[in-house]
Amino acid sequence: MIPGLAHVILHAGFCSAIARLKPEAPLDVRVRLSDRTGRPSLDRTFRVERGDGSEAILEFDNPRGTYRLDAAAAKYGCSVTDYLVLVPDRTRSVVEQLDASPPSPQTPVILYGDAPQAMLYANPTYVLFDKNAVACGKPVATPLPTHVNVENDQDAYYAWLYNDDATRQPDTEVLALRLQTPTHQHHYVRIPLPFPATPSRWPGNIHLDVSEGMIDELATEPVDTLLCPKMWRTSAG
Repeated sequence: MIPGLAHVILHAGFCSAIARLKPEAPLDVRVRLSDRTGRPSLDRTFRVERGDGSEAILEFDNPRGTYRLDAAAAKYGCSVTDYLVLVPDRTRSVVEQLDASPPSPQTPVILYGDAPQAMLYANPTYVLFDKNAVACGKPVATPLPTHVNVENDQDAYYAWLYNDDATRQPDTEVLALRLQTPTHQHHYVRIPLPFPATPSRWPGNIHLDVSEGMIDELATEPVDTLLCPKMWRTSAG
């Protein structure tokens, strides 16, 4: 890994047209990372063999930032589009599935940050509550339907939060980080992020680092309660 850059290990799952190829068949996969202006920071074609597995593993380095990822095996009509955040001096494992009919990409809010193993063991995810139904220090209500994808690395986490319901009004919901206790109960930590966010063509992002000390302090807090600790600081971009 080059210092100051993120190292990306892209696991590109094969579509059915590629999966039918012989193991020794060569395969070209074009990977493009572009910023919000459409300017590419990476535009490279990788040649690999089909092999015996179900995916191609492609590795590259790239500067920090929020990017649109486009990967395509044009010869077989398979592609995928997604958004991701890269942090310098980190190895990032990204899993994407090439598809003959990929859906149009939704614009998410991306949450990410450093995380100790203790957090990853707590099965972290994010939930939403109606703003009128919860308050700091009070029992939580039933979570709203939430579309969130969470990806955990050894020392970091990444989460993509989507608004699937265009009728939801902006800033009417409370976002909370949910962590499971060893007794399979849950702590809920409010994340001060207006949600749903105002519609945008580019992802917003929230950088929230979680330390071992934060996890330890949660152990003494009540479960099934909306916790709003001032020590949890975020930065938005």
